[in-house]
Amino acid sequence: MPKKTLMLRILEFLKEYSGATIKDIATTLGISMSLARTVVYRLRNNGYIEKAGKGYILTDKGEWFVNKFGEPREESVEEFSIEAQSEEAIHEITSSKEQEVEAETKTQEYKIIYPKTTEEPLTDLEEKIRRIEKEIIRIEEQISSLRQELGKIREELKKAKTRGTKKKKNKKEEEKSLPKPIMYINEAMNALGSMFNTLVYQGCIEVVGRLAVDKKFYEEFIKKFPLSIREAEKLPPLEKTLLEEMKRDARVILYAGKEYRLV
Repeated sequence: MPKKTLMLRILEFLKEYSGATIKDIATTLGISMSLARTVVYRLRNNGYIEKAGKGYILTDKGEWFVNKFGEPREESVEEFSIEAQSEEAIHEITSSKEQEVEAETKTQEYKIIYPKTTEEPLTDLEEKIRRIEKEIIRIEEQISSLRQELGKIREELKKAKTRGTKKKKNKKEEEKSLPKPIMYINEAMNALGSMFNTLVYQGCIEVVGRLAVDKKFYEEFIKKFPLSIREAEKLPPLEKTLLEEMKRDARVILYAGKEYRLV
C-alpha cells in the first residue's frame, strides 16, 4: 500500500479528534506549526475541512475522502469467486442426498433387526434393500456429473480472470494522469470521473488551490524557484497560471520584493 500523505494523515486525525487545532495537529503528528498551518489552509481552500471555533472539522467531502482512502477496504460480495459458490452448492446437494440415503438405510436396517411382526416376508425386505442400492447408485452418478460441471466452471473462471487482468492493466495504462498539464479541478473531475481521486491519492496529480496539476509538470516547475519577478513575467501562460494559484494557495511568497520563494 502507498505511504499515506500528510494531507490524508491530517484528515484522519480530524475525523478522530473533531475540532482539533493546528497546534494539536502539529504536536500529535510531529510536524512544525508552519507546515501544519500550510496543509490545513490548503485543505480548507479545497473544501475538505472547515473552521469550527478555534479548531477544524471535516466537511462531507473530507469525510468521503477519508472513508475511501484512509482505511483498507474489505473484499466485496461481488468479488466472491464462482468457484467457491459452485463448490458450496455441490457440497449442500451431495450432503443432503447422502444424509437422506443414510437415514433411509438405517431405518431399513432397524426394520430388519426389529421387524414389526415375525410374519413379514423376507423377500419384501430384500426388495427394499435393492431399491435403496439403486437410489445410492443414482445419487453417485449425480455427484459425478456435478463434479464434471464444477471442473468446467473452474476452467471458465480461470479464463475470465485472465481476461479481466488484461483489461485492468490496459485501463490503468490509459488513465495515468490528466488530459492536460493543468486543469481546473471541476474540469478534471468531469474528464476523469472517480479516477480523479485515485490519481490524487497515488500522487499522479498535485492539487494546487483550484487547479489539478500533472505531478511531473509541477515538479519541473518548482525546480525554477527561487524565481525573480523579471523571470516570472517571462513565464509561459500555463506556468503563469500555476504561479498565481500557488501564491493564492500560500505555496510561494514574495521575498524582499525581488523574488518568489517556495514556502
